[in-house]
Amino acid sequence: MNALFDKLNSAQLDAVKSTEGPVMAIAGAGSGKTRVLTRRMAHLIYNVGVPPHHVLAITFTNKAANEMKSRIAERLNIPTDTLWVSTFHSMCARILRTHIEKLGYERHFQIVDDDDSTQMVKMLLRDMNLDVKLVKPRTLKNHVQKIKAHPELLEDYKEPVRGYLEKIVPAYQRQLKRNNLVDFEDLLLLTIDLFKQHDEVRKYYHEQFQYVLVDEFQDTNDVQYELIRLLVGAHRNLFIVGDEDQSIYAFRGANIENIRRFTTDYPDAKRVLLEENYRSTNTILKAANDVISHNKSRIEKTLYSTKGEGEPIVWFKGYTYRDETEFVAETIRRLVHQGYRYEDIAVLYRANNTSRVFEETMMQKQIPYQVVGNTSFFKRKEIKDMVAYLRLILNPDDNYSFARIVNEPRRGIGQKTVDMLQAFAATEDASMFSRIDDAQTPLKKAATGKLKRFKELITDLRKALENVDFNTFMDTLVEKTGYKEMLQYDDMGDVRLENVMELKTMIAETQNAYRDNDKIDVLTQVLEDIALKSQEDERKDTNVVTLMTLHAAKGLEFRAVFIVALEQGMFPLARSFDSPAELEEERRLMYVGMTRAKEKLFFTSAQQRHLYGEPTSNPDSVFIHEIRDELIRVEGLNKAVTRSYTRPVRTAPPRDADHENDINKGDKINHSVFGRGVVVNVTQDQCVIAFNKDHGIKTLLKNHPSIKKV
Repeated sequence: MNALFDKLNSAQLDAVKSTEGPVMAIAGAGSGKTRVLTRRMAHLIYNVGVPPHHVLAITFTNKAANEMKSRIAERLNIPTDTLWVSTFHSMCARILRTHIEKLGYERHFQIVDDDDSTQMVKMLLRDMNLDVKLVKPRTLKNHVQKIKAHPELLEDYKEPVRGYLEKIVPAYQRQLKRNNLVDFEDLLLLTIDLFKQHDEVRKYYHEQFQYVLVDEFQDTNDVQYELIRLLVGAHRNLFIVGDEDQSIYAFRGANIENIRRFTTDYPDAKRVLLEENYRSTNTILKAANDVISHNKSRIEKTLYSTKGEGEPIVWFKGYTYRDETEFVAETIRRLVHQGYRYEDIAVLYRANNTSRVFEETMMQKQIPYQVVGNTSFFKRKEIKDMVAYLRLILNPDDNYSFARIVNEPRRGIGQKTVDMLQAFAATEDASMFSRIDDAQTPLKKAATGKLKRFKELITDLRKALENVDFNTFMDTLVEKTGYKEMLQYDDMGDVRLENVMELKTMIAETQNAYRDNDKIDVLTQVLEDIALKSQEDERKDTNVVTLMTLHAAKGLEFRAVFIVALEQGMFPLARSFDSPAELEEERRLMYVGMTRAKEKLFFTSAQQRHLYGEPTSNPDSVFIHEIRDELIRVEGLNKAVTRSYTRPVRTAPPRDADHENDINKGDKINHSVFGRGVVVNVTQDQCVIAFNKDHGIKTLLKNHPSIKKV
């Protein structure tokens, strides 16, 4: 069937026809890797004569697996159920369904999902009388899964989490087996145990799977790599498709070293580079190549396209982030006027909290949009919790807000207590807050004591609102309520805290707009804005601009892409400055974002923006300066000064280990160039300092020798 090779370039054809032994296809972004995988399977079955059930293909999502199955089945006119194309978990479930009795389970085991696992951990905490206020069950469940896969990691945990895990992990596993249940992590781990403990089972699958293909190999973790290694028999016919330059999921456990492990375990592996891109213009690809070439730990390749050079990348720099959002909105309007649809356009950002200002501008300009891969800023749980606190502080008679946060974070005030208090208050048509101190309360003494402490907390916060500035008040709120401490034990706690801090920025902006109003009026206006924007966010139209994080954009493509907030500390994140490995991961993320664009690519940044309620000014992102000049057209604030200058490669200055500045917010300092200043914010290794009007606000490295604390 010569049609199997139609429309394949020479590298793709080589990858499809190289059927014997280990093969590594390094597939650049948009290089047609799915076509290669499906044509290779079809070639093995139709031309080589391998029975369909002797070929195994593993991918990461059910959607990708189903798409591959349907393509192959349609091309070869065979039933889809004859093909072994599945995710890791689906494959393992199918194997275990046949052999799990060898591990002491019954054949008709059931699989529990993440919610079920969380409930099991919650029950175990209660049965063991462990304090659920210290660690949330869902967070603890995630730690349990890590320890199951890597028991040695238990040593890295600190108390009290370590003590909890020492008790919960074995109890949780006993509970699963006693009830003939397996969770998602067990599907992989039990299959590995099966292959290691029972040679006859392993040999059976070595004979069955004569050819093994693995998609998105750069996203595999250590457990998945071990499973692949055990699946491949003496034939060593393992074909992997991956791209180190698109490895962006280290936070999920993906190990970029697996591609290097593959070259060590299979030193004779053939390597095929898929470098022709079918998505983007050459200008976009040249710029992406420029950026990613600064990563040292990679297999070198250069993407190219036959789609022509295309337009230059536009880099707009605004004086404030309001200029930035206005540019994005007006450019989207212009593109739509030129014939683009809203759905052709995406706005990509590094951190979730960045979406807020773009959402607001989209609403204001009546541009339809959707936030993909995450909840809209205004509907995120932490924002709704903070709003409930603020509403209750302003109006203690707000029963809805009271019920939402009286036990958030957990204070030992259960739903039964709340229901009793609500019923008691209803008899007098009063609020729950007002009846806490009532002598006639039906509540037990212990419950009443907890409620009284909560009432004192809200009362104290109302006093703080009246006596301190908004930024200090918000810091007090997250500290005194215990919300900040709660987030320390949450897997996504750092992201959720960033969102709470972004609320500070929103309040500061509103205060600037209503300078003549008192604090209560300002806060009331903020809460009204949030309520209205949350309501406006409800959208049904599919023709919308997509707002998403760069992580969520992986695997997608758009005619026009905006990558926004391109400043040091925003993207790349500040935490990557002292870590070459983290900076390389940030650079891969930039590469992924750039290669989502088919025709037009825009970069935006701002000279000043509010971060956590404080004005900040950061240098331009190093990634912009890694791109050759002729590929970028500059607009906005930097147009005049950059027209004839060569962009340098900017790197963070080396840290001086002997110079550590112990400076904090509010400290007075002296700078060798800018003179006296006051520290207005400190984040990790950077600080924001307000100097006199000649120098303004500067963001500097905290431990730089030029800074001396007064």
